[in-house]
Formats: sequence, C-alpha cells, structure tokens
Amino acid sequence: MEAVALIRLALKVISDRLMVILALALSFSLACWTMYEPTLERLGTMAFFCLFSYLLLNTRKRETNEKHDEGISQ
Repeated sequence: MEAVALIRLALKVISDRLMVILALALSFSLACWTMYEPTLERLGTMAFFCLFSYLLLNTRKRETNEKHDEGISQ
C-alpha cells in the first residue's frame, strides 16, 4: 500500500515540475515572438499569459502545500 502512495506522490511532483517547465518554455517563446516584431497585441498576449500562468501555478502549489500540511498535523 505504501508503494502505491509513493508512486502517486512522485507522479504529482513530476507533473507539477513539468507544468512549471512548460510554462517557462511557453513564456520564453512568447517573449521571443514579442521581441521579433513588437506590437501592443503581442505584448498584451505575452503579459496576459505570463501573469495568469504564474498565478495558476502559484495557487496550485499553495493548495498542494496546504493539503500536505494537513496530513502532517493529523
């Protein structure tokens, strides 16, 4: 039973890290696209994506940490 729990935890950690790496790569590609031919639309698209991808990842990390902290205190 503990092995299954350990595998689930590892998959969650990998998927969280993978999402962070993917968000960084997409933010970088949008920044390159914006710098190639700067317009207000491209700048707005990049700012919108970077801001909301960071916020989504940050809130997900907080929820994961809160669930983990609840498990420790019990």
